[in-house]
Formats: sequence, structure tokens, C-alpha cells
Amino acid sequence: MALKAILDSLDGVDPQFHDLHEEKDGKFVLVIEGIEQHPGAQSLKSALDRVRGEKRTLSEKLTTAERRLKGLPDDFDAYEHLRQRAEGKEPANLDERLTAQKTQLEAKFAKEREKLEGRATKLDGALRRVMVDDGLTKALLDAGVDKTFLPAAKALLKEKGQIKLVEDDDAIEVFADDGINERTPLSDYVRSWAGQDEGKPFIAKATGGDAKGGQGRSFGENPFDPKNPNRTKQQELIVANDAKARQMAEAVGIKPYW
Repeated sequence: MALKAILDSLDGVDPQFHDLHEEKDGKFVLVIEGIEQHPGAQSLKSALDRVRGEKRTLSEKLTTAERRLKGLPDDFDAYEHLRQRAEGKEPANLDERLTAQKTQLEAKFAKEREKLEGRATKLDGALRRVMVDDGLTKALLDAGVDKTFLPAAKALLKEKGQIKLVEDDDAIEVFADDGINERTPLSDYVRSWAGQDEGKPFIAKATGGDAKGGQGRSFGENPFDPKNPNRTKQQELIVANDAKARQMAEAVGIKPYW
């Protein structure tokens, strides 16, 4: 009677043969020395070696096929290729077709990229304009500029070319270049400008009984002021900055006469 190689239990097995078994995964496996020399094991090994050899051969064939197919156009038709050869026609050069296909894709993606970059540039420009405009509006109002003169004051400061956007990493901030510090806070720059001769005419008139007004600001010198006109400065201002001269005249209720 042959010994079974694997048993579910050792019940019914002579106790003297229990030591010939090892328990593995709930089974009792017969321990056999020289199992690799057993005819049955050799047959299994031969079959395994054969399968491994066939697998290796298939893998090599697949690799060879992949190398041959690499670079073929997406629309390559093997049957059409063979038909043309059978008819004595030389199929289109595959390298040329591949190059043409690559060129088409690159052109398509380049166009899409250009479109996206153009849109990003427009959005970036719009964002920067809004940031400068909003920053100037707030700074001018804080400095006491009359709301009526806001557009003119903003245009004047923008023309000076000293307002700039500075981008650090992902942050964009508005600064002014006052000739000494190119990153002067916008509020400080506008406040200083409003206190000079160029900015004073844009300051809101004083209100109430106090000559300085509710916030302690004076109107500033205006050569068109009927109470204290200065003809010389009027002419100088008209020649130097006609738009500003008109604004200052209208600020004191005088219709420009030039």
C-alpha cells in the first residue's frame, strides 16, 4: 500500500509513521528525502521547465514585435500595407507619416497653448489694472482728495509712471517709486503728493465753521480762486498743464475762458 503525500489528519496512520509528516496549512505533508529525484517530481520539473521556456520564447517574440511596431502611425493598417505590396505599390514611407502626424499634433497643441497663454495674459493685465485703480482710489480718498477730482487725480498719477506692481512669489502688491524708495507704500506716496503744490488743488474744500474743515485739511492754493487770484500762476499752469488748469478753475466755480 502506497503512502499518501498529503493527509487531512493522521488518524488511522500508525503512530510510528507520525514523525514522517509535517503539519503545513492544516495539512500533514509526508517528508521525503531526495524528492527532486523522484520520477514524478522530475516529470513535474520537466513540464515546468518546458512551460517556462515557452513563456520566455513568447516574451522574446512580444518584445521583438513591440520594437517593430514602435513608431507606426495610429491609423496603420497591416492588411492595406500588404495589399499595396501585392499590387506592386510601395506603401507610404512610415517615417514620413509618423513625422507628419507628430507635426500636426505639435501644431494643434501649440495653438491651444498660445490661446491659453493669451487668455492668461489678458486676465493678468486686467487684474493688475484693477489693483492699481483700486489702490489709488483708496489712497486718494484717505489723503482727502475730492471725489469729483478722483478720475483726474488717478490719471495724473498714472501718467507719472511711478505706480508699479511688484510680484513676489504668488503675491502681487502695489507700490510707488518716489525716486528714493521704489517700494514706497502707495498710501504714503499719495499723502505726500497731496500735500505738494501739484496735489493740493485736488483736496476737498473745507466744510463747516472751521477753516480747516471736519478733518483739519485746507483746500490748498488755487491761482483761480476769486478771493486771491494769481494771473501769473494761472498762465503758467495753463501752458504747463491745460487739463489741470481747467480742473482747478472749475473747482472754484470759474468756467475756463481759454
